[in-house]
Amino acid sequence: MFFWCVILTSAIAAPEAFCQTAAIEKIHVTDSVDYAIPAGSPVKFASIGQYNVANFSGRFNLNGTYHYGYVTDNPEADAKYGTLFLFFVPDHDILVQLPYWDKQGKIDDLEFANSKEFVAAVIPKDKLKQLQEKNLFSISGRASVLVEGYQISIECDHATSLVKFIKVNAAPSVLASHNLISPLGC
Repeated sequence: MFFWCVILTSAIAAPEAFCQTAAIEKIHVTDSVDYAIPAGSPVKFASIGQYNVANFSGRFNLNGTYHYGYVTDNPEADAKYGTLFLFFVPDHDILVQLPYWDKQGKIDDLEFANSKEFVAAVIPKDKLKQLQEKNLFSISGRASVLVEGYQISIECDHATSLVKFIKVNAAPSVLASHNLISPLGC
């Protein structure tokens, strides 16, 4: 069990500690890989796969902000030129419930195993065409979707989380931009 405490100080009163317990299940894989599953997580541990990938099962609603677009507009920059990337930043209330790599702490964002299906369901076709023609460089917005499964893998000393998109729960918002996106990771 994991314990956390908040210390309150006041000019009038002596410091007081208010401690509360929060159950965190630990999955030990190797000396450098432990996964943490917060109490109340919408997913359940299923297995450890090749390369220490942790697999979880379950369906849950995911609300947050998606970012889809180009990382670079310089053809000489690197292999990422001309490639569209998608990442999703879940709202805080779900972030604190999702499993994470103990060494890194809570996740920052996640990806979709079936990103083409997410893009087709969330982003209007006219905006996608503008991206492909490079009249726009990125599209962001709010989305509420149903997802299933959850997977954590570690590469370049950074944890990546993956879910499978099932369906859109509510009409997403769309904000088109001439700015590039900056995905997290190495």
